Amino acid sequence: MAARGLSAAAVLATIALGGTARAAVEISGVEGAVADNVRAFLTIDERACDADRGIVRQEFRNAEQQVRAALEAFGFYSATSSSSLEFGEDCWTAKIEIVPGDPVTIRSLDIEIAGAARDDPPFPAAVAAAGLTVGAPLEHAAYEQLKTRLVDLARNRGYASATFSESRIDVFPDQFAADITLHFDSGDRYSFGKITLQQDVLREDLVEDFLDFETGQPYRNRELNDAYVALTNSGYFKTVDIRPLAPNHETKTIDVDIVLTPGTRRLVSYGVGFSTDTGPRLRFNRTNRRFNDRGHQLGIGAELSPVVSELTANYRYPFGDPRYQWMSLDGGVKRQDTETSYSKSLEFGARRVYERVGGWSRTLMLSLLVEEFEVADQSGTSRLLMPGSVWSRVHGDNPLRPANGWRAEFELRGAGDNLGSDTTFVQSISSAKWIRSLKGKARIITSAKLGLTAVDNFDELPPSVRFFAGGDNSVRGYDYQSLGPTDDTGKVIGGQGLALASFEYEHPIRNRWSFATFVDTGNAFNHRDFDLKVGAGIGARWQSPLGPIRIDVGFPIDEPDLNPRLHITLGPDL
Repeated sequence: MAARGLSAAAVLATIALGGTARAAVEISGVEGAVADNVRAFLTIDERACDADRGIVRQEFRNAEQQVRAALEAFGFYSATSSSSLEFGEDCWTAKIEIVPGDPVTIRSLDIEIAGAARDDPPFPAAVAAAGLTVGAPLEHAAYEQLKTRLVDLARNRGYASATFSESRIDVFPDQFAADITLHFDSGDRYSFGKITLQQDVLREDLVEDFLDFETGQPYRNRELNDAYVALTNSGYFKTVDIRPLAPNHETKTIDVDIVLTPGTRRLVSYGVGFSTDTGPRLRFNRTNRRFNDRGHQLGIGAELSPVVSELTANYRYPFGDPRYQWMSLDGGVKRQDTETSYSKSLEFGARRVYERVGGWSRTLMLSLLVEEFEVADQSGTSRLLMPGSVWSRVHGDNPLRPANGWRAEFELRGAGDNLGSDTTFVQSISSAKWIRSLKGKARIITSAKLGLTAVDNFDELPPSVRFFAGGDNSVRGYDYQSLGPTDDTGKVIGGQGLALASFEYEHPIRNRWSFATFVDTGNAFNHRDFDLKVGAGIGARWQSPLGPIRIDVGFPIDEPDLNPRLHITLGPDL
């Protein structure tokens, strides 16, 4: 009766959607993977209520043979079944009752790996992981999966003459026993042969640094795949063709041809944007991705807005392994004019970037900052020579709008008056963000940030090194950099510390639109003087072709006399 109830519900739901209801095929006597396999074998299970009755009867007659094949795949060779087919006024129902009996079990197991693969760890590991043991029920799928796994390993690891010298399953249904024989002869493992590079983009030795293989090494397809990804992601090439040639059975080698065509040398982009922190802004970037044949790159960029304007230049080049290690020389001028501070700065720096195994990136940096500033009644010019290090990682299933993902970053920097700076300080900044999906494509987005500074003379720190709160990416509901410790007149001067946390729930509405509600909390602070502020509100999200656009209305919970604030931002979620 339960199955009929479900079928009736399915009929009503399908009619409401304008489709054709699926008929009920009720299976009893088996469950789990066995029942799923029986249903997968039954062609009648795919028929709708309005299917031609002649076709339904024919497929019902085939059901007994299909059930037998499905059960034998799990070792049930003595199973019996009974079935019935009933036609109603609106639909039909098929019932299949199965008595599986005792399964055939593995009586003997003769699995042998011969050739060089005998001592190659992945092959014995594949046999161990197959789950084929004496006394266990016979599962043909496990046997076939082991065969497929051995063939795949041989192909991927250079066993070009591998073959099965014997492979069979002898089943004795009357004895409820099966004997498995599987002899795999891998032959010799082949090596990488001649590697031919066809390209006129970069120096050949630089291209070779993208490859983890060379002539004479044991062959592995994975090395080719890794090289393809690395060369494609480098940005130097338009097309990457890495092709293993036919195995040479005399020399036991596999030659590889690599053909690379140049990618676009110069990239130029213009943009117009808007955020409530900075107002309308114009953006320009120009990058030469192949400044020379040594892989050097040169970029310049400019951004103009009422709050922040800057001009930057960047020269970067491979320093060691071009896949993971880069040196970058940077310079720029910047003007920032907020309600709490005004500053003009000139900065030069060098960064060495290491991409680590597992996706982590480590950056060692040294920068010289000269900043002229005004904060409340404080003013001056600060010169800071700052060494530092940054660890970061971004992991998500979609670069623009991940369903699940996270981002983490930790930065440590400082300066010393005995090393050419005007003051001594040490500062750490840690931040993290998590995105998790719920049912119905809803998402929960949480984030946290903590900054701490130990400093001799806080008044000598420029605004770019102080902490402020409030704004689009801080505590929404409050103006940009309007929160933090104040002087005796009540003007915000920034703090030595920062603590922020945010919780957001996002629910899809239709097409590319989503509804959001959020709570932000935190503030900048000095020592133990921490005045927690809370902002909350609602918003809308539109998944534009350029990335998510967020429109939020934030309410300053702690200061109800202030007006709600509109926040508009554009950019990836992580």
